Amino acid sequence: MDKEKRFILGLVIIAIINLFVALMTITFWTGHLLAHRFPKSLPVPDNLYNAFALPDLVMSVFLLIGSFGLLRFKKTGYIFSLVGTGMWLFDVLLVAGLTGLFKFSIVLPSLFFCLWAIFIMWSKRDIFQLFS
Repeated sequence: MDKEKRFILGLVIIAIINLFVALMTITFWTGHLLAHRFPKSLPVPDNLYNAFALPDLVMSVFLLIGSFGLLRFKKTGYIFSLVGTGMWLFDVLLVAGLTGLFKFSIVLPSLFFCLWAIFIMWSKRDIFQLFS
């Protein structure tokens, strides 16, 4: 493995944050759906709120797979990370639209991170030998 592939700080940061977000999302939806341990975080009807569970759990699986693959410089890790981060960006924009930026402290950092992560991953795509 060449010297450039050993350690890329941006990809490590993306992998760690994606891993954390995936684990917290799985914890939240598992607790909410199975035991109703967490209160609703959006001002929407229950059936619409619960409809967020499956896409968020799928996003979490993509982020988990992507995190480990990104650290190992695997093509599948890159693709899963890019798709998972794109899903997270859509989720953030949807929450921003539903709340009218009411959850400003969660939406804005997530929005900035998603945009930054997509930019970094796209600029490092040649490492994964994709789209180059």
